[in-house]
Amino acid sequence: MIGLLAVGIPAAAVLFALLYRRPQNGLLLVAALTPLHGLLTILPGGPSLTGWKEGVLVLTLLATFVTPNRDRTMPPSMPWWPAAVAWVAIGTLSALLMSGPAAVTALKITYFYLIIPIILWRTPFDARDRDRLVTILMGTTAFGAVVGLAQQVLGADRLVALGYSYDEHIRTTGGILRSFGTFTGPFALGLFVMIGLIVGGAVALADPGRLRNTLFLCATPVMLLGMGVTIVRASYIGLAAALLWLAIHRHRALLVLFGAGAVALPVALLFVPGSVTSALFSSSSLGERGDGWADTVSSLFVHPFGQGLGATGAAADKAAELADPLYSTLSLDAAIALGRIPYQPDNYYMKLMVELGPIGLWIFGLLLVSAAVSTLRASRLLHGQDSALALGVSASVIAAAVASTVSTYFEIFPLDVYFWLLLGTVGCALTQQLSSRSEPGSDSGPSRCAPAAAGSRHTLASS
Repeated sequence: MIGLLAVGIPAAAVLFALLYRRPQNGLLLVAALTPLHGLLTILPGGPSLTGWKEGVLVLTLLATFVTPNRDRTMPPSMPWWPAAVAWVAIGTLSALLMSGPAAVTALKITYFYLIIPIILWRTPFDARDRDRLVTILMGTTAFGAVVGLAQQVLGADRLVALGYSYDEHIRTTGGILRSFGTFTGPFALGLFVMIGLIVGGAVALADPGRLRNTLFLCATPVMLLGMGVTIVRASYIGLAAALLWLAIHRHRALLVLFGAGAVALPVALLFVPGSVTSALFSSSSLGERGDGWADTVSSLFVHPFGQGLGATGAAADKAAELADPLYSTLSLDAAIALGRIPYQPDNYYMKLMVELGPIGLWIFGLLLVSAAVSTLRASRLLHGQDSALALGVSASVIAAAVASTVSTYFEIFPLDVYFWLLLGTVGCALTQQLSSRSEPGSDSGPSRCAPAAAGSRHTLASS
């Protein structure tokens, strides 16, 4: 512990000194490293560093109050913030009433990364920052998918030898290893690659001649394959919904993919092991979930306002681990047999129904709708890369909403990080482009919003 402090305190001081000049770099650092967070499992001393992301974000927020490089333009457009505030308010109240001081865990898991829009509110991204964020997302998506494919070659035994463990990291379906890449589990990899394909794909399609975008489009089959070997159904249906959204609103050519997919899918399934297809299309899993969801609806007659934030999901799992030190040492099968596993609805909407009741679910629904609609509207008001980014983020919100029907999407790290980061980034683009058009003598013509274009507007890089 003393050794960790001896290294951590000087490192934090150096990082804060760098963030003092430009806090936005703290968000870019988090964006680049969170997809690699799972590698801490196999690094010496890695598990003791799991709190690095919270530390970086707190330092970044503090830096926004003292930095001399504050942008003097209007803050980002975030029309979804009233719904977010209402969601936080009702969740905080329920957690405190039901759990008291123990509510801290549930509040952190659910709301901590809302600190990201606050940071962007104080120090918005400029065009160069937004371009770097897209590059980071493209690169980490491709890297994660490649590592996932490499894990198929290595096999479970070699992964165990590296330091990974069964149940926690290594899982199989039908005897087939479910890749998890640089993440902590297959759900995180599959859904992150889904988001990367959607947002990165929307940007790349808008300017396929740029080398970065060309490489990303060429790597798409590899990323699709990497997502496929996670065997995460939520990522498949989320990607399909997002592509349909993109096709309807801008890229009509994507409709051809749906036709081609309808023809190719039955043929491709002939080459997939029967054990995998039976698991993918099994009705038993859906039946088990349906029974749990029915119980959830029935519980509303007893708890019409929910059972309190943290009653289910990751927060309940963490609470069980803190209450019983032996919990973390049990295998998954043993924990199930002993009844130690808290209720996991595998549906974020049902999770909210259990915890916050219909009112909380309705507020969260408003948040998703306002996020999807506002980013879609932004894509029509913006131009160049920012317009494509806004459309991709809008499609990613749709994908998250659909994937949440079969997963606790917003509890899976780092999906929650990127959800708030991308929403806030679109708000920065909208405010800056619209304000630049209203300035006398400003050029309102088309622009790629690439770094070179940043010099024509008042941004943090040029202030």
